[in-house]
Amino acid sequence: MAHLITGNKFDPNKDIPDLRGKVYVVTGGTAGIGFGITAHLLQHNASKIILLSQKEEHAEEAKEELKKYGDSSRVHWVQCDLKDLKQTNEVAKQLKSEQQIDGLICNAGEGVGKYNVTVDGLDSHFQVNHLSQMLLALTLLTNLQLNPHSRLVLQSSDLHRAPLSSTTFTSVDEINTDLGPNSLYARTKLAQILFVRALVRRMENNEPGFQSPKYNGPWINATHPGGVNTDQQEQAVEAYGTKGKLGVKAVRPFLKDPVDEGCRPALFAATSEDVAKEGIQGQYIVPDRKVTEPSKQARDEELGENLWRLSEQILQEKLGSLPYRQEL
Repeated sequence: MAHLITGNKFDPNKDIPDLRGKVYVVTGGTAGIGFGITAHLLQHNASKIILLSQKEEHAEEAKEELKKYGDSSRVHWVQCDLKDLKQTNEVAKQLKSEQQIDGLICNAGEGVGKYNVTVDGLDSHFQVNHLSQMLLALTLLTNLQLNPHSRLVLQSSDLHRAPLSSTTFTSVDEINTDLGPNSLYARTKLAQILFVRALVRRMENNEPGFQSPKYNGPWINATHPGGVNTDQQEQAVEAYGTKGKLGVKAVRPFLKDPVDEGCRPALFAATSEDVAKEGIQGQYIVPDRKVTEPSKQARDEELGENLWRLSEQILQEKLGSLPYRQEL
């Protein structure tokens, strides 16, 4: 339910509470929407922000730009290539040693781009947007559970409504079928919402390994940023050539700024006290803070369980053992 006073508005400059003493992990936090999320966390006094991204030079550029928003010494970069499950696993285990994590914001993602296969032999869209961030989320779940009203946020998209009706999430062959740039991206945005809902089901059912010592967190939600002007549009140009270039040129004037507007739903989900007050759990939040029903596919529990089983099967095969399984 939208707040009676603010309606659907959430202004990160005014509506984020003081975050002093809180620690956040942000994937893809050095550019675009992720940079906007980081900037506002810093602006509102988060004590520590851990950025996960692939390129050190981008992190250094981001930290320099972040000086406009606060003390950038509170921002720490960790190199993490989400296209490499073993490296992502090592980073996840490293972060697990953090005594406190108040929020994990899984913002990193591949856009509407060409089909590529990772070093793990998987479609890069699926691995980056869903699988690696599922690994991070489940590894750090116990850290989140120990902190009152902690948050887990998955950056999805309204394009989750576009996957093919034939999507079943039952085999690696299905995942590695080139559906074309738009459908590859859309399928992973669907996966993110299905994962959120499946994880919340496990917590609400008090399943072993998912029980919170006190059921006051984490609050787990998926968000849609709206149309935002980021580097992801360049992936569409690469994928679709002249057609993509013309399409991007036509829509770019209408796209939101990632720092001023594009980060609002994720920041609402990650910081607002209204999330806990209103019991917003396992939901899909669109700009700025509106809880909206996702697609029929995204509400399909059987499809969500298929995704969970397949994801765990792949992680088990690639990693040998799962770091979060010791909690189950």
